[in-house]
Amino acid sequence: MRPFIEAFVKGRFSLLLFMIVAMFFVVPLVGKDQGVIDEVFGWFSIAVLVSCLRAIARTRGYFIFMTALTVLNVILSGSEIVVKDESHGFLMAVLGFKIIYFILVFLGIMRFVLNRDAVDGDKICGAIAAYLLMGMIWSFIYTAFFHINPASISVPEAWLSSDTINSYWSIYFSFTTLTTLGYGDVTPQTPLTQSYAVMQAAIGQIFLAVIVARLIALHISYERQ
Repeated sequence: MRPFIEAFVKGRFSLLLFMIVAMFFVVPLVGKDQGVIDEVFGWFSIAVLVSCLRAIARTRGYFIFMTALTVLNVILSGSEIVVKDESHGFLMAVLGFKIIYFILVFLGIMRFVLNRDAVDGDKICGAIAAYLLMGMIWSFIYTAFFHINPASISVPEAWLSSDTINSYWSIYFSFTTLTTLGYGDVTPQTPLTQSYAVMQAAIGQIFLAVIVARLIALHISYERQ
């Protein structure tokens, strides 16, 4: 148990995992005002962006590229929260940068998780962080669909009190879909959003099966050696 705790404290993915998990625990406690919830969620999104730097591959060129992309994302996200620019083009630009950024981080984490090195606490943290990042990526995709066509997703009116890009309903819907809970309070209404929801649910289950099988196989292989 001690090696896993040390890996969590010192590992590349511990900060990212901690920030994502903290977001789920802290954001619901800020009150019932949807505007406040969305704003706190927005600041947590920025904290997650910054914590991704620790999880990025350590090659110098890629790190510099991702650092520049992180700074740009932080500036855009911070501007959206502070200035509250609700123009369609600006919101779509922020969403696009976030989606690209998190996909690159996700691929970087998966490259580490799926390599042939021994299974340790850091690799397990990376696998969990990658799974949670999938939920965040899809939440931005659903938000983009909603801003393009509000009729594409049915969202309770009380959850739309603030027109910001960092709406908490999207991450709620994303994770209930990813885990196949499907409560039904937020529902896709068009064939496009419905197909993406089905795709996310299928990918989420396949991801868990593949990752668990891979980590177990690696662990057994090293135990035999």
